[in-house]
Amino acid sequence: MTIKNSIRNIGIVAHVDAGKTTLTEQLLYQSGSSRILGSVDKGTTHTDSLDIEKQRGISVKAAEIDLIYKETNIHVIDTPGHIDFSSEVERSIGVLDGAIVVLSCVEGVQPQTEVYFNALNDLNTPSIFFINKLDRIGASPSKTIMDMKKLLTKNLIPLQLVYEKNNEFIVCNLFDKTNYSKNISEIKEATHKQLLEDIIDMLGNYNENILEQFFQGTLTLGMISDEIALQSIKGKIYPVLYGTALRGEGIQELLDGIIDYIQGPENLDDCELSALVYKISHNKSTGKIAHIKIFSGSLSTRDDIFNVTTAKSEKITMIKKLINQKQIDVPSAGSGDLVMVSGLNCSTYDILGSKTHIPSLKTITIPLLTLRIFPKIQEDYIALVEALTLLQEEDPLLNMQWIKEKKELHLRIMGKIQIEYIEAILTEKFNLEVTFGPPSVIYKETPIASGYGKSRYTMPKPCWAIVEFLIEPLPMGTGLIYESKVRTEKVKLKYQREIEDNIDQILSQGIYGWPVTDLKITFTCGEDHVMHSRTGDFATSAAMGIMRGLNEIGTTLLEPIIKFRITVPENVGGRVLNDIIKMRGSFEAPFIHNGTFTIEGKMPVSTSLEYPEELGRISSGKGIMTTEFSSYEPCCLQIGSIRERIGVNPLDRAKYILYVRNAL
Repeated sequence: MTIKNSIRNIGIVAHVDAGKTTLTEQLLYQSGSSRILGSVDKGTTHTDSLDIEKQRGISVKAAEIDLIYKETNIHVIDTPGHIDFSSEVERSIGVLDGAIVVLSCVEGVQPQTEVYFNALNDLNTPSIFFINKLDRIGASPSKTIMDMKKLLTKNLIPLQLVYEKNNEFIVCNLFDKTNYSKNISEIKEATHKQLLEDIIDMLGNYNENILEQFFQGTLTLGMISDEIALQSIKGKIYPVLYGTALRGEGIQELLDGIIDYIQGPENLDDCELSALVYKISHNKSTGKIAHIKIFSGSLSTRDDIFNVTTAKSEKITMIKKLINQKQIDVPSAGSGDLVMVSGLNCSTYDILGSKTHIPSLKTITIPLLTLRIFPKIQEDYIALVEALTLLQEEDPLLNMQWIKEKKELHLRIMGKIQIEYIEAILTEKFNLEVTFGPPSVIYKETPIASGYGKSRYTMPKPCWAIVEFLIEPLPMGTGLIYESKVRTEKVKLKYQREIEDNIDQILSQGIYGWPVTDLKITFTCGEDHVMHSRTGDFATSAAMGIMRGLNEIGTTLLEPIIKFRITVPENVGGRVLNDIIKMRGSFEAPFIHNGTFTIEGKMPVSTSLEYPEELGRISSGKGIMTTEFSSYEPCCLQIGSIRERIGVNPLDRAKYILYVRNAL
């Protein structure tokens, strides 16, 4: 296997305020790729370009920069840390050769750190931990490591010894080129020796030769360092480095770590094209830009590219690559490259060429709120629709619903800061002023039992689509499974694909108006007609059949549940417990330490929307609440909510047929 070791595509991920963007600036500066050190506080960073990013001091969009270090081209994706913008992280994770996971030495492991690391771990992405902010009051390297072992992974390899002197943490490298030949037996200092023995023990889990060499007395620091590199590249262990990004401490070691512990992409230039659209952006002069990771093969300007997702071919008109922080036109690109392409009418997650080398993608973002958006000036209504259509291409999870007959626009969002971003970007980029309705929780539905849904769409002619579906409930969290057992002699393949292509849309609104999930739908029998069947008939008949089946079976309402961690002064701990019970929450035994009260548990989204503000009030601003999505769980109609149907209900057969025929 040949590796392109002159390339690294890395992502920087963390919970909000852990210091990712400051770290990115230091990587640029200390690698010599930038003469100016950008500042988050001054709004002068290379990656935060939007006004809201500069004003708030947080990243809301994944931004890309490049740097050169030790003759290696390092492409860095600086991702947002706030939960409201985790979809940006989700789209980036699948295209990385490796990642840097940043933690604050004060706050330790926070919810988004867990979410992002688990996604990286599932994809076996080599990752380096950087424990930041050693200079902060309350910093505790030992506690941070304990949290990481408890909440993330036990396979940690600290590459540095950290000790406190004169109220400051001193960091010493365990391995450097000058001591590579030193034998382990020569190490006398107890803490240093114990740390090395722990590392040897960890490495021995995956290579027993290391343990044998240790017991034989032949093991050197250089041999340990080489083994750390081998196991890190395979994603078996995770190197840990320390530093203070704000002061530029620990950055050189991290740059070396990117070279040593993350491997370049495999050289698959000679294979067929296999590429993924991981991001869409828009440019005033060039229009839609597809950000693409080429996993295998190559592409050149004027190439006709087959889009597997849409089953269409289109011609590339321009290829750009990030070189010295500038988008430069290039004639071609090969495997491992991240490029920007014009000329393709594609969407995020579209696969180009073939699926052969595309990795499985992780879903870590689930919007839990929906709201309406209104233009302040009524004449801007169509312009707002067009602007939101572009924003949805960049973030498909917005899931804009445009109800033309009611002139209503609905969006799905993660939280309140995302509302601020949408408002700001519409003003900044489109010169549109908007207001929003109150956010409401997105519920879901699932079938109560198994049953059949049938439809005979044979009148009024011309039409012919006879369908029968078996509808079965599945365990919570499974999602949707669709299967066809109908032979193509009965229903032609093109009509069967029509059903499959429309199944998500059909299930986007159930009996109570919410998306239907955790079910299997099997197309059990059907019939087309050589003369009367037309395109669209089977999508129409399937909608009527499935909705009829769900109506007869019945559905259970599901509500979103979040996991939470609340830390407050000990004197308000009792009040917090009482509040959690009122919100229908559950919790584990609280942890009390040094006058602080920490509680973890679960609660419904619907009852806790406004609680962060309330927590700030009762704790005099000292309370911290972090949350992440847990699951959807059943709830009764009295607690939940019924949503008004958008569009015509397929249960109203006569009206629905007129609607799909544009006869209303």
